[in-house]
Amino acid sequence: MNNALKQRLQEFDSKYDSEVCMPKHPCQSPGYHTKIADGTPVHSTVSALDYALLLLKSGEAAAVSRAADVIRAVLALQECDPCQAPYGIWPWFYEEPLSKMSPPDYNWADFCGARLAEMLVQHAAALPAELVTAMRAALLRAGMAIFRRNVGPGYTNIAVMGGGVCAIAGELLQEPFLLEYGRRRLELFIAYTRDQGGFNEYNSPTYTMVVVAEAERILRLAKTDAVRTLAREIHDIAWETIATHFHLATGQWAGPHSRAYSDTLGPDTARRLAAATGVAVGAITPEEAASQLVEQPLPCPEKYRRYFRDAKRSDCVVQRYSRREPASRSTIGTTWFDGDACLGSVNHDTMWVQRRPVIAYWQNGSTIAVLRLRFLHDGKDFASAFVRNAQAGGRLLSGVSLLTDQGDYHCHLDRPANGIFSAGDFRLRYELQAEGASVEELHDERFILKAGPRMAAVHCHGGNFDGDDVVWEAGCENGRAYVDAVCYHGPQRDFDFRQLGDTWLIVAMELLHAGEFASDLGFDAHPVESSAVAWSAWQNYGLNVAVSRHPLPLAQAINTGV
Repeated sequence: MNNALKQRLQEFDSKYDSEVCMPKHPCQSPGYHTKIADGTPVHSTVSALDYALLLLKSGEAAAVSRAADVIRAVLALQECDPCQAPYGIWPWFYEEPLSKMSPPDYNWADFCGARLAEMLVQHAAALPAELVTAMRAALLRAGMAIFRRNVGPGYTNIAVMGGGVCAIAGELLQEPFLLEYGRRRLELFIAYTRDQGGFNEYNSPTYTMVVVAEAERILRLAKTDAVRTLAREIHDIAWETIATHFHLATGQWAGPHSRAYSDTLGPDTARRLAAATGVAVGAITPEEAASQLVEQPLPCPEKYRRYFRDAKRSDCVVQRYSRREPASRSTIGTTWFDGDACLGSVNHDTMWVQRRPVIAYWQNGSTIAVLRLRFLHDGKDFASAFVRNAQAGGRLLSGVSLLTDQGDYHCHLDRPANGIFSAGDFRLRYELQAEGASVEELHDERFILKAGPRMAAVHCHGGNFDGDDVVWEAGCENGRAYVDAVCYHGPQRDFDFRQLGDTWLIVAMELLHAGEFASDLGFDAHPVESSAVAWSAWQNYGLNVAVSRHPLPLAQAINTGV
């Protein structure tokens, strides 16, 4: 047993609850699907299957016996009635059955099914025959749930994971229908991604790594040549995304990010990148990474290795992530690299908590500075804010408006039925997280956010919220410096976005070396007379944006451009 496996098992062993036969840990939710409060002790189905897989990898008799107990406990939670909508899926937690979730997460057929498939392919001989029979039946139900749901190729990680689960289940269970469905789903995903120019879950550190892991799982488990060939191609596509956005100087995955659970790379992602590329990612060396991983990743394809060797990278990557007609509706990312710093933006997107439509990194001594543009509703990222960006190198012009068909903390799971949001505070924020972060106000509503060798000059062009001018202010708290456009701050009240008056914001930012002079010429921002559009141009750099002056549905907001 290697040290990484031993350590992971010890962590799980310490959390094992023999009464439930699953590990127990504090709930950490993304804020949707579950009604259980963070910190509440829960038994997670996916974590339990991860534990069972590790126990089986150890090969020890006592561990295999416990793995069987864990698997039985999880199988008992699957919905087995094909007449029920969540047929074939599992709840997140033992404590919260599917009927109590808000709503059930249909991805759990994919997540749990992938783990069952791996156990059946690699460890079935060690398990009791009756349990193997039950696992095979559960895997078949999961595969049928995945088929019945039939997500499109635009749902990146689930399209790949579900395709792999169905293909492997088809092989294992001798179900040609599932094998062919899985193969065709992977084939469709590749064709769609090639046509679009990238994953719909564009440049996502979270989901691109899931794609890499699932492609590698397919390559470990699948025997059909056609399926393995597709998995290798998916693996290559994912690594192209990683390589072209990797910033070696900071050890970060440059933006923009469609789906991110944190502002910086988590240690597990950093380890996997370091082990696969052979270069240090931040403070994590390849040797350290390899010693801490239970499953060693496949190497990064050789043709992409050069991106992981250039600590002084200086270039600009413009990538179309999704194709729409007319071309102005396509999703396009711009990522600028300048030695110790990088800045990424997307031409348009919502500003919900998992989006990073504007994000920059730079070296700040032995630490990393992170700069983000956010829209906050009572202190939390707001999914019903929409941003349009235009970028030239280290300079960025942004227009922000509001949406009438999106949610609050999540894009759609918490969308108010009446379109009304209750709020005591709405604000747009440029935020710098960095050791020693500070802010300085210049004249003419210009501010400097600075840390170490770099600074961001924030130019407050203008804006309105429900017909009133916004107020710009700046401050520092908890290691963060910020510049805010305060849209509303006062008693809690209802806001019906369908009835708001003039509402739009324009802000510009330039990422500079410390001590450089911020631009003070060439700006023009104003609402267009007799028009529903607010328009701005940064003439010196050829940048311009236009946003709606009133909240719109997302599709219409995307169409408001120049």
